[in-house]
Amino acid sequence: MRSYIWKWSSKPMQAECKTPLQADSLERLFDHLPEVVYSAIFDDPIRFTVLARPFEALTGRTVDDVQSGAVSWMDLVHEKDRAILREAYEPAQQGEPMSVEYRLCTSDGSVREVLDRAVPVRDAAGEVVGLDGMILDVTLRRQTERALERTQMLQSMGRLAAGIVHEINTPIQFIGDNMRFLADSFAQVLELIRSYQQFKEKVRQGLAGPQDGEQMDQAEAKAELDFLSGEIPSAIEQTLEGVNRVSTIVSAMRDFSHIDERRMAPADINRALRSTLIVVHNALKYVAHVETDFDPNLPLVMCCVDDLNQVFVNLLVNAAHAIGDVIDRGRGELGTITVRTRREGPDVVIAISDTGTGIPEEVRRRMYEPFFTTKGGDKGTGQGLLFVRTIVCDKHKGRLDCDTEVGKGTTFTMTIPIEGAQPRRK
Repeated sequence: MRSYIWKWSSKPMQAECKTPLQADSLERLFDHLPEVVYSAIFDDPIRFTVLARPFEALTGRTVDDVQSGAVSWMDLVHEKDRAILREAYEPAQQGEPMSVEYRLCTSDGSVREVLDRAVPVRDAAGEVVGLDGMILDVTLRRQTERALERTQMLQSMGRLAAGIVHEINTPIQFIGDNMRFLADSFAQVLELIRSYQQFKEKVRQGLAGPQDGEQMDQAEAKAELDFLSGEIPSAIEQTLEGVNRVSTIVSAMRDFSHIDERRMAPADINRALRSTLIVVHNALKYVAHVETDFDPNLPLVMCCVDDLNQVFVNLLVNAAHAIGDVIDRGRGELGTITVRTRREGPDVVIAISDTGTGIPEEVRRRMYEPFFTTKGGDKGTGQGLLFVRTIVCDKHKGRLDCDTEVGKGTTFTMTIPIEGAQPRRK
């Protein structure tokens, strides 16, 4: 492919083309593309020799601003993304294609998210001297994806809400029952104490007789002291267990999602999985036993743990549905869901397995398509696995594998970099 050195500005384009017609045709083509076509020379700073006019609509700056050096390209890049772009330039200077996402700051103070794809340009000696590339505005796409992520979380939380209420209501009920029992028991014990106090006063005055001892025996029998001696400690223990259970569920919910704090940070994947299992317990307990095999030495992982929690929910609930289908077909006994974690070199591996129906080949080919679902409308929207793949593969730059056998079950395996993926790096 032949490279041309362009000089584009607010003035008519000048180019080393064979004919003016060729130059005019190329200029019209580039001006009507949605992407910003560019050619740049590696310098300090990088110097743009070609910059198509859609750049002006994207940023509110003129082409002359950049080509004259009045505005540095790095000055247009969001300050938190400059390191990302510089890092992307490094392999490009070694001859590798470049694909990176970052943010550009516009003249009106707004921010646009862009996808920058380029190939290296070499001189006659074969040395890499620059890039030919295109910049695409992906702001709307990313906003839509984030809205989908939020919607997906809210939908799942809504589906889980009834189960969570049940999980909290059960211990609250026996806490209430025990507290009413303790209140009644306290009244009985208090009456017995008053009888003891009256008997003690008679003893002090030397007025106590055999009939008073009999009255005390009757008071103890009325208070059911032997019964209360065994039941009150048990009621207190059960109440404390109920309080701990509610506290555990609330803590798990707090760990599960801070919906407005969706950022990359070091996270304990084992803890995240434990919290998620508590949150979805009601959805699993009627169809499956849950087994866990967590690597106790798993390091903290740089990730958006809120998104991964949602991934875990989707896969666990899918596993429960798959096992539920088997039970509905007459197997009867509970299935098994197994959750494992381990470290493999620079990655952590999370595997969620079920003994459900397995996924037929015709479904497997389409299972990541938007809105494709084999479930009824009350169980799925066809966005769950697409969300899983987006979060694992796109957001965390990990890998998602599916191993399934019809009639035996399915395992979804997620591989996530421990050090974390560079945000928006493609």
